[in-house]
Amino acid sequence: MELRVRDIQTKIHGEMEHQYLTGVLDRPSLEWVQLVLADAMVRAAGLAAHVGEALVQSLVLIYHGLAVHEEIEGLAAHEDERHRQLGVLAGDYYSSKYYRLLALVGEVEMIGRFAEAIQTVNEAKAELERDPGDFSLRRERWLQLQETIHGTLLHALRTRILPGVGYWEDLVTMLVRATVLGKELQGPAAQEWRRTYGNLSVWQQATSEERKWLKQWQAGKRADHRLLSLHVKYGTSSDLFQKVDESVQLGRRAAQMLGLAGEELLELCDKLVDFRSLTPRAVEEG
Repeated sequence: MELRVRDIQTKIHGEMEHQYLTGVLDRPSLEWVQLVLADAMVRAAGLAAHVGEALVQSLVLIYHGLAVHEEIEGLAAHEDERHRQLGVLAGDYYSSKYYRLLALVGEVEMIGRFAEAIQTVNEAKAELERDPGDFSLRRERWLQLQETIHGTLLHALRTRILPGVGYWEDLVTMLVRATVLGKELQGPAAQEWRRTYGNLSVWQQATSEERKWLKQWQAGKRADHRLLSLHVKYGTSSDLFQKVDESVQLGRRAAQMLGLAGEELLELCDKLVDFRSLTPRAVEEG
């Protein structure tokens, strides 16, 4: 399986290649969860190889086209002013490829479904970015929006090629959730006050004095390393650890119930729980 996925990965990179864009911007590292899940679905649906490849390539290109737009602020800070404008162009360039790829294999209906998914993803991103300083957003809503952003394209593909097939919805949902929360868990120790699942958890449990300090830090009036101590106090890493583990186990169960012959999804589950070599305390102290 991995050889097949690597081959699709190479073709996606080929679609991303552009003499001017790639001369200035690095190509993104492809999201393995998106790639593996999409490939597993097209194989489970029994699609012809060329149709399945076009669907997988289209999904991943759209995903990264949308993801590049999230990096515009960072690109704008680059000393080479071309980075911001080219970042916008790169995102549009990647995602626009899906029209041609799907039209070539006759998947016109999927063009419409992906277009609807793009709209849903952008609406979720808009809600997240509407007021990034508002920490009254419930962490459950934050997670729901993140799952929409990272899972909608996969669910659009699922409902098109595997309608009514049980457990696929659970599999996609659980592995996307594990990915979203796992990245936060495996990231560097919390030193930045922005809306993440962990920071929202801290805010929702913080005392009035702690919230006052957090607001002052956010306003740039003071800065120190107390945020990490608040995460330790409220056990956010332990909570994340548990939720990622639960999501992966539910995803693994769904994969087993589907009777998937290949082991790629189980291997993917294992990769998503590499953090289990760390204890929650080690993560908090990391």
